[in-house]
Amino acid sequence: MDLALPKRTPTLAQERALDRAMAARQTCPARRRRYRYCLPLKTLGTCLECHDGTPADPSDYTVPTTHTLAA
Repeated sequence: MDLALPKRTPTLAQERALDRAMAARQTCPARRRRYRYCLPLKTLGTCLECHDGTPADPSDYTVPTTHTLAA
């Protein structure tokens, strides 16, 4: 514990890169909605609503806009 260092604060460029990576995992390619959770894009290719018609709760996604930083 005495040798532990405090966690480094990420730079703005690192935060942007992380946000772009998360946006790719959370955005449905068909509807361009960004969900608050990661989508099964490797197995289904889209969100559940596009895949089988399961309605999505409107509080689970955001409308397409310029992505803002997560932190």
